[in-house]
Amino acid sequence: MTKLLLVFLIYSFFSCSRTLDNSLELSKFLVETIAIPIDLKTETYTRSLQYLDGDLYWWNADRETLSVFDLSDKKIKRFINMEREGPNGLGNPIGFFVLNNDSIYVPTMSFELRLIDKEGKLVNVYNYLNYSKLGVPIPSMTRYSNMFHTNHSGLIYLGLRDLGNVPPSNLNNQALLEYPPILCFNKSLGTFNYLDFKLPTSFLTYNNFITLSQTSKSNSLLLLHRQSNTFVEVGFNGVEIKEQQLQTKLLNSFSNEYYLSPRMSRSIEENMQLLHKSSENLGLVFDPYKNLIYRFGWPGDDISADKNAMKFGYTPRYFTISIYNGDDYSLKHEITLPKNTYLAHHYFVSEKGLNLFPMHPDNPEFDENYMVIHTFDFSNLNKYLKSAGF
Repeated sequence: MTKLLLVFLIYSFFSCSRTLDNSLELSKFLVETIAIPIDLKTETYTRSLQYLDGDLYWWNADRETLSVFDLSDKKIKRFINMEREGPNGLGNPIGFFVLNNDSIYVPTMSFELRLIDKEGKLVNVYNYLNYSKLGVPIPSMTRYSNMFHTNHSGLIYLGLRDLGNVPPSNLNNQALLEYPPILCFNKSLGTFNYLDFKLPTSFLTYNNFITLSQTSKSNSLLLLHRQSNTFVEVGFNGVEIKEQQLQTKLLNSFSNEYYLSPRMSRSIEENMQLLHKSSENLGLVFDPYKNLIYRFGWPGDDISADKNAMKFGYTPRYFTISIYNGDDYSLKHEITLPKNTYLAHHYFVSEKGLNLFPMHPDNPEFDENYMVIHTFDFSNLNKYLKSAGF
């Protein structure tokens, strides 16, 4: 039955997505489809996920657990409690970061980084309230950024949202100097310190707020402005290495229109429709196995009045993937995914490739009884593009 289900899922998916942007045949890059049975203990939408050593960690925020999927055996191997109260209480978690099988760091709304083990037992608490510039030093754990760790420095990096809380009228060169965007946690000493790095003035292009998509390579951090094509590579010592505008043909509708408009005179639906007309970067991830960078974006589109514009912030009906060379960041190709198929903020890189979830709530093939993952290998992208005449 499982094999028949996989065949059906593959056929259904590609039969309804023949026409992709730039005529890229996505099916040629599909190397694996995984369908794992789930029940009500696992939610079909998550605020944060992470892949590590063959396992997928999936946060069930409403159920206060992490589901741990064994992708090789295609099953749930265990649940980890993320209790709010009691001796192992975490308060109000806003995400998680798995350092290893038995060390999971959980940032909370109490401005703490709490360490739990594989059983969910509280091991230690680290407070970073005193490092706040604006009183809200909350790591941007969901959708746009993640905590990440590198063996090169031995530090855990947290992207803060301080700059996201600076009023637009105060976003200037001085603000960039006062609010460093990256907080570092030394797990050996249990101490925090800001990375000695300030954002360049080019990040003020759209003077609304500054939020970053972040990922890392073996020797540097990669930062992308949420509302522009401005991209910076930063060494782990905080010294800027490279700044450039990422090439794209699909994400060119960045605009201040929503933020400069008289929003108080419009309904929430009207404001959301105006907001979604602009492009937005949804995420950035480096693939160390293929030496590629995947950029996820919303190109900007008109949402008709009969649609619920509010829900598109969580589950956009479609999104784009821009694929870049991991060395010089040159654009290799871009794809517009089929509508109402994939969850925009759900993706991870594994040894086999880029993994996406065809579990959009409006996908007619979506079955809430299964966690479904499509794995794409773009390592032969150049060869395919040449043969296809691109």
